[in-house]
Amino acid sequence: MRKERDKRRIVLLVLLFLFLILAVNYYFFVVSPVIISYSRAETQALTEKAVNVAVSNVLNRTISYDSLIDIHYTQDGEIASFSANQYEINTISREIVKEAQFQMNSLGEDGLRLNIGTFSGIPFLIGRGPKITLKLVPIGAVSSEFESHFDSVGINMTKHTLYFYIKTHVNIVLPVKSYDVYSNIQVMLAESIIVGKVPDVYLNGGSVGKSLNLVP
Repeated sequence: MRKERDKRRIVLLVLLFLFLILAVNYYFFVVSPVIISYSRAETQALTEKAVNVAVSNVLNRTISYDSLIDIHYTQDGEIASFSANQYEINTISREIVKEAQFQMNSLGEDGLRLNIGTFSGIPFLIGRGPKITLKLVPIGAVSSEFESHFDSVGINMTKHTLYFYIKTHVNIVLPVKSYDVYSNIQVMLAESIIVGKVPDVYLNGGSVGKSLNLVP
């Protein structure tokens, strides 16, 4: 009788051990990739929304192209060079980075809410069921980089576009592990159509202000 009981216990322990192995493997090889993919997409969407709110809050006034870029002409009226208004650009950059950091911190406080069905790893259950909150940790400072691009749009007509690239770094904390999500979000600051021949040094890949240090 006792031997039979011991055998049952051994069988139950073996079955439990096998079940745990299967459960762990199922989580790491089936559930975890689904959660990571889904939460990465959700985090990037939330990050982009936070940055767009920050940009909207800062750029609530009209930013004119002429206040950011000075165009210098030759005596013949041809375009000689471009120069960026470093003070104005750096001021706008610092304000955007500061506001974006605030929005990202708020994002960390709210966390990422996922439906519990997503943790099953079963496709038709993803996005279903009650929600649980995953912790988001904004890591490091939000940074920005200023770039400009020239595109020919006609005879002696060139479109000059000014961009901010805002870089963010967020850590998502899962039940067993954590991983990082990086985003590089492009925001158009201003653009203008320039009439006149633009020097080839700009049309062939040159850009105004790219080397400016805009990280506060």
